[in-house]
Amino acid sequence: MANGNIGTTSATYTDVTRTNIRSLYWGVSAQIAKAKFIAIDTEFTGLVLSNASRVFNLKTTEWVTRATDMREKYRAMSNIAKTHALVAMGLSTFSTRHTRPGSYNVHNFNFLLQSQNSHLINPSSISFLAETGFDLGRQATNGIRYFSGPNPKPVEVKNDTINEEGYLIREVFLDIVRAGVPLVTHNGLFDLVYLYQSFFGPLPDTYESFAFDLSEMFPGGIYDTKIIAEKETPQSASYLAYLFHKSERLQKRRLEGGESALTVKLRDSLVKGNSEPRVRCHLLRSDPPTSKPYCEKPYCENFAQHGNCRYGKRCFKTHDINFILDCQEKEAAAEEELLGAPTVGASVESDTSDKKRKRDDDMDVGGTDSPCKLSRTDTVDNLQETVATVAIDGPATEKQDFPVSTPPGKSEKVNGSEPLSLAAEPSLNMYHTAAYDAFMTGYIFASYRLMLEDKMSNYRNKVYIMGSDNPLLIQAGPYARTSVTYHQTMRLMNAAAAAAADAAVSVDATKALAAEPPAAEPPAAEPPTAEAPAAEPSTTDADIQQNTVQNETPA
Repeated sequence: MANGNIGTTSATYTDVTRTNIRSLYWGVSAQIAKAKFIAIDTEFTGLVLSNASRVFNLKTTEWVTRATDMREKYRAMSNIAKTHALVAMGLSTFSTRHTRPGSYNVHNFNFLLQSQNSHLINPSSISFLAETGFDLGRQATNGIRYFSGPNPKPVEVKNDTINEEGYLIREVFLDIVRAGVPLVTHNGLFDLVYLYQSFFGPLPDTYESFAFDLSEMFPGGIYDTKIIAEKETPQSASYLAYLFHKSERLQKRRLEGGESALTVKLRDSLVKGNSEPRVRCHLLRSDPPTSKPYCEKPYCENFAQHGNCRYGKRCFKTHDINFILDCQEKEAAAEEELLGAPTVGASVESDTSDKKRKRDDDMDVGGTDSPCKLSRTDTVDNLQETVATVAIDGPATEKQDFPVSTPPGKSEKVNGSEPLSLAAEPSLNMYHTAAYDAFMTGYIFASYRLMLEDKMSNYRNKVYIMGSDNPLLIQAGPYARTSVTYHQTMRLMNAAAAAAADAAVSVDATKALAAEPPAAEPPAAEPPTAEAPAAEPSTTDADIQQNTVQNETPA
């Protein structure tokens, strides 16, 4: 189990590698079976094909993942997934904690993967993974080895250990299919394409069949939090970390206001003591670029809107999302005060109630340069907020980090739980680890689910398509049908489930027989008693005298 900081909240996860997947599989499977919904995220070796060698003789027109036509886009995405590979899968299970709405137990898992198929690696994708803390050396030595395609039935080699690893990671995905609960992603079309190709079978030829297959595989529906965010708050940023922090703040305010609020408890009961905590990098930058465009705001506007910045670590403006949200809330409040009415498209966290958080008292609003006068030092030293809706259930010996606003040596307890583990300042890698991203995705979904209630059905089976205003509808089309892969894999899956059920019945029957008390033996027959000898007839004196007379009579 490792600790990872997500903004103001620490997320724990169980690190699953080739060294422990055998011992952890049944625990993972049990959590999937109990889940009310499951969130996923993946990391892979390529999003696009760039500068491919002429040796491959590829038709580059069939690899344009940004194509506007969905048929061309799906063909390109399918080609990418068939020639590249997954390197990590994050899984977050949300199960019911209390009967009240919005109360969940959460288990997070990070599966380190190593494809055994020869595959392509996009240099920019690998650079991105390395820069955000992904350990490529560890992936090579500890990644769970698996084969993707070309048949629905897993490839088998002479190494039984590799065969078992591939079987178990495939079973994890099939357990998600068997669960039948909602599957949650964020901008997750590529995740779904990669997962299908890697663990289910060869991708269908058409996106219509692919969508039909997904609708059958996940009867609980597929939800994309990017779709939900862009429809509910269309003028706000919609990248994952930003939405997560907004959801945290909103739920905290609901809790303070006496409304039903999202509460999650992070569980780590599957820890086996053989994983490592991740190294975190801080974003307190002291090396500004020699020249950069002037910006009046104290934060990086490009990062605030899109979640990335061309200057990267050399950007002089902060990329701290909590600081950005503080400023945006102040800007919205100042504009609202000037206009005398709520600002159109203002952040969902804008507080119009009489309740003011403590951090509001520490901010200086006004001035000619920017509505927000917070400095980076204020971000670290003066903001005294922790998110009260998340508690961590971990061992007492678990390593803890310090809160974003709490200097070393300070910590706060939440509802009597262990202190929250918070980062000194958010790091880049925490937002791009599959387990963290899966947890943030699930948290955002749970937040919207609590607030929207029945309206959530409007977003069922709609997946975000980059560059398109319309989502991919996960449904059966009028001219589509499920693919050959779907029928073959489901047949194998159902046969395996039936065999397992029969084995379980056989084991239960054996146990039942063993538990039955032995049948009572009939009482032993009593040995026959010896008959008493017959009594001789008694003789009288007269008889004796008569016999004597007869014996004395001469012949």
